Amino acid sequence: MLLGVTLLAVAIGIGPNPRIFFHPASTIVVVGGVIAATLIRFPLEHVSYAFSIASRAFFTRAPETQALVNQIVGLSQRARREGLLNMEKAMDVEGFLAKGLRMVVDRAERTHIHAVLAQELRATQDRHHQGQEIFRFIALSAPSFGMVGTLIGMVQLFASIKDPSSIGGAMALSLLSTLYGAVIAYLLAIPIAGKLELRSKEELQLKQIMLEGVMGIEAEIHPSALEAQLSAFLAPKERGADRRMRG
Repeated sequence: MLLGVTLLAVAIGIGPNPRIFFHPASTIVVVGGVIAATLIRFPLEHVSYAFSIASRAFFTRAPETQALVNQIVGLSQRARREGLLNMEKAMDVEGFLAKGLRMVVDRAERTHIHAVLAQELRATQDRHHQGQEIFRFIALSAPSFGMVGTLIGMVQLFASIKDPSSIGGAMALSLLSTLYGAVIAYLLAIPIAGKLELRSKEELQLKQIMLEGVMGIEAEIHPSALEAQLSAFLAPKERGADRRMRG
């Protein structure tokens, strides 16, 4: 994103008059229109949450899948060797995995554990989808409001044909509105929606591994069998690297 903004700034800066690219009327039409349409389409709290998710998507990374598999297998080995209560004292986990393991320690019904964790998975997926939908809507509406600004500029242009001094402002509104809409859509909204989708897939895969691991510990599956089961989520190169490391 920084690279894209920098390239645009350089392209504008090497021109004869960079200030012509800053047009208040075009900004009002495009940015104001996108904000208004987005807040009409979605509640304010959903929009705020989507932007907070987007910031985390760029500045945080999900844990490595192999490290998570190793952690769950280690917990399984401890539970098999020392019992569930001792496993709970030693486990350094939080969030989704901790919730599942506590239910196992509390001897909750297997079906209840799976239902609770599966429901949280679906809720997480729905929240992520909502954030992606907001940015896709912004990507859709920004060029549309750019076209609205272009139409307004064209109307002003034709209305001011008899007054040549007004033609420049109308032409700037017409062209810059299209530019602003394209930049918002193709440099910001669409890439952010794609990044959110990627991060969502990564998080959901990790939580699916946690769910399978919790259910395996609850069923007292042998740690080696559990490791083989969870390793199915790993890419082939990750499985090979893990085998070489242990070897």
